[in-house]
Amino acid sequence: MSKPAIEAARTSHTGVPWQERLFLLKHVTGSPVAELILNKTLLSLQQEKEFLHLLKQRETGAPLAVLVGSVEFLDFKLLLTPWVFIPRPETEQLLTRTLEELDRQPEVILELGTGTGALAIALAKEFPGAAIIATDLSPIALRLAKHNAENLGVSDRIRFIKANLFEFEEARDLKNNVDLLISNPPYIPTDNIPSLPPEVNDFDPPLALNGGPDGFRVVDRILNKTKGFLASGGLAAIEIDPALAEPLDAYAATSLLHFMKGVDNYGNLRFLFVRCS
Repeated sequence: MSKPAIEAARTSHTGVPWQERLFLLKHVTGSPVAELILNKTLLSLQQEKEFLHLLKQRETGAPLAVLVGSVEFLDFKLLLTPWVFIPRPETEQLLTRTLEELDRQPEVILELGTGTGALAIALAKEFPGAAIIATDLSPIALRLAKHNAENLGVSDRIRFIKANLFEFEEARDLKNNVDLLISNPPYIPTDNIPSLPPEVNDFDPPLALNGGPDGFRVVDRILNKTKGFLASGGLAAIEIDPALAEPLDAYAATSLLHFMKGVDNYGNLRFLFVRCS
């Protein structure tokens, strides 16, 4: 026996925000939100069971993207599997801010820590003539990134390589040739990780979060190699955390690199743009 879908959303697991309940109901039924609100969609017993299961998982902190197996990034959808870092609005902002900072069309792009492939795919769409290399240490992430690139028709423009940052054989050919180096690296201080929200701490891979004691460990490794990889006039764009302000200032005081900081939509320090002096 079926029941009105909207009634199930109104009465079930009310601790989950209303918009999230609608989002999950739309996922289960495949019906537009307008039809759901107008009470035009019926929920089968199997659909109701699935809907209630998703709501229960959401109450325990499971991210919406994990529950539905996909995430929107800019103007496209990425498939998502467990234990791959979920791209968030701040990384969308990193991409849009980076495009504003570029003073030329990049011919060679290197992404470090590609995850779902979000940034590499967005850049392949923006710069179809660019040669793009995207690295990640996680085989799970690389498989997913390749799959997303294939689904979105840009797999022929991106080379996905298993590597720890710059540590791959072809890297020697990129020295002094990279027009854009972009990364959303691990930047959470180790001691801060247990206090992260459950939907981050319990579902994002630790490898994508842990930036070492002060959060600066991976960013430091990237900056140490940046000068050797950037072409003349090239740009490095890195997502960072407000907690990195102090170690970053200490690094900048003795560096030959030129740094410019940027804030996210909430006014928090979030982006670092680097050029060679």
